[in-house]
Amino acid sequence: MSKRSVAAEAAVVSSRPTTLSAPVPGAPDEDSVRAWLAGVGAQRVLTRPGPLYGLHDLGAGWILECPAGLPDHLLQFVAAGACTVSSEGQHRSLAAGSVLWIRPGAPFVLRGTGHRPTTVHRFRLTGDPATDAPLGPALCLEDAWELRAAFNALTTELPPGPPSALPYREELVRGLLLVLFSTLFRQASWRPGGVLLSPAARYAVENYVDSTLAQRPRVSDLARVAGLSPDYFTRVFRRTFSMPPREWIVTRRVQRATVLLQRHDRSVAQVAAELGYTDSFLFSRQFKAVTGLAPQNYRGRTGRFATRVPCAPPAVPAVRAFDEQPARPVPEREQPDARQAQPDVRQSRPDARRGRAEARHDRADARHGRPRRGTVSR
Repeated sequence: MSKRSVAAEAAVVSSRPTTLSAPVPGAPDEDSVRAWLAGVGAQRVLTRPGPLYGLHDLGAGWILECPAGLPDHLLQFVAAGACTVSSEGQHRSLAAGSVLWIRPGAPFVLRGTGHRPTTVHRFRLTGDPATDAPLGPALCLEDAWELRAAFNALTTELPPGPPSALPYREELVRGLLLVLFSTLFRQASWRPGGVLLSPAARYAVENYVDSTLAQRPRVSDLARVAGLSPDYFTRVFRRTFSMPPREWIVTRRVQRATVLLQRHDRSVAQVAAELGYTDSFLFSRQFKAVTGLAPQNYRGRTGRFATRVPCAPPAVPAVRAFDEQPARPVPEREQPDARQAQPDVRQSRPDARRGRAEARHDRADARHGRPRRGTVSR
């Protein structure tokens, strides 16, 4: 490989680490982190409506200033646009995909940058002086797109106002919080020790795989999208995602399958065919290897909490001319009794038998020349 190609490949990778080495001086130790995570739960999330909770679209030039700090933890994910944060004499730019964690009592100023609007997810967590002491004033994490799903799920499970009645809500919220804060602690506690794919390369690879899952993309195709040679791409990819590319592709397909199975509008075989599997047994084996459950069992588990509301046909409004008078409501005393309107089956059956017998007698009298019953002969 020439020096020019090596330099070109190095230009599309980032200097952020994935290999773990010695902890950064001044970072909280593992015992302090575990003690802090043990107290995380849904009861600590503040869901009061306002600028510090939920998804917000902020116009250009917005500013959020808190010179005395907050008594709570503030978490913010920048979904679109960009902003800056100033806290205790330090300034930091936050691009799209960045996460900001401001600890209780830390003064800060947030400002929007540029002429584009900014979209942010925000929520607050009540402080705990006993476990918050080892934490620093603020933490910024760039290129944290994998945490966007956690912010979206928290907003769904914890709507503003009264808590929802969804089953296992507190357990799910605690799991989401543990995933979010564990990732933040892991990224903040270890210093760089390697290279990985740049955010642009990761975004291009993920979009390509998501759009070609049914075509079974190959490793060489992913390397071509990232602009790297297959061998070098495989090594960098393994450091980036902690797994080889083929295993990551299978995991991505199974993740899409879990979404399709929750819709209950197609069978397991149809889901497998939609994702490019020609063998449903191979699909079931890979699905169980990733999730620990067979597709049928996974659908049965999620289907227990699914509420299916039958769709009623839309009401057709009555059409009348402009000069037509509306129908006069019938008074209650004029409405016929429903019991009188229904025929009495017990009385109608003997009457029918009696009528058939009289018809037979009339036919017999006609044959013998006798007058019909009920008539006077002249």
